[in-house]
Amino acid sequence: MIIDFRVRVPYKMYEGSNLFSMVEFAEQCHCMPRTGKPVAPSMKAFSLEMLMQEKREAKVDKIVVPVRKASGGQNADLVDLIEQYPDEIIGLAGIDLVQVDYSLREIEKYVVNGSCKGIVMEPGQDLDPWMANDQKAYPIYKYCEKNNIPIAMTFGGISVPSLRYYNPELIDDIAADFPELKLILVHGGWPYVTEVCQICLNRTNVYLAPDFYFIKSPGCKDYVEAANALLSDKIIFSSAYPVLPLGDAVECYRNSGLSEQALEKVLYKNAATVLGL
Repeated sequence: MIIDFRVRVPYKMYEGSNLFSMVEFAEQCHCMPRTGKPVAPSMKAFSLEMLMQEKREAKVDKIVVPVRKASGGQNADLVDLIEQYPDEIIGLAGIDLVQVDYSLREIEKYVVNGSCKGIVMEPGQDLDPWMANDQKAYPIYKYCEKNNIPIAMTFGGISVPSLRYYNPELIDDIAADFPELKLILVHGGWPYVTEVCQICLNRTNVYLAPDFYFIKSPGCKDYVEAANALLSDKIIFSSAYPVLPLGDAVECYRNSGLSEQALEKVLYKNAATVLGL
């Protein structure tokens, strides 16, 4: 069983997104930037049907699809997508801090009373970037903790105004203030690999989804070591498609040095736990 925890699909909410507009550059380079992997056929064609076929060929059972508000994504489109593939797609509603009251109503509509299993927040990548421990976000954290709603937070990587937005202490503050809130760090807190591993070990409610930073990145072997030992219940597989094709992502994780026991947890069990499956 495999759950891919981060797949930006070729569908309405990602039309015009720079994630897919880089396909021409990638083809000129004959590979995807940063991963060196081939461009997925579904990315070239912007085809949902082709992606779902690639998913089945990679033997991925379920994909977790987030909405990126900063790219104009709409949660209503995600609901339509889930209705088309109810057994294969898990939705994370996109939430920003433009209007907190409105965001709370969206969580209630799309998660509590809807088909989504959690939310995604992107502090450093929103149109108006904010620090993860901003008190303005605390009503959302409190609401999600109370209603057992996991938050996948884009926390790590590049494309932020300053590295300060990925200071691990920001996450430690949230985890301490909301000890029952499930926090999954998309991009795995990279480049602060050691620091976020310490937080995961110290805070039972924090998880890491390093996606392509699990391979060919400084510190990637530390994620593997953590998953094989102290953090076997805390590392979650994700491809970050279209940056990494689904089949290549699965292959990379299988060949990363993870033990068989760790692989079972990383590829499926840990994601199933945080999603309440």
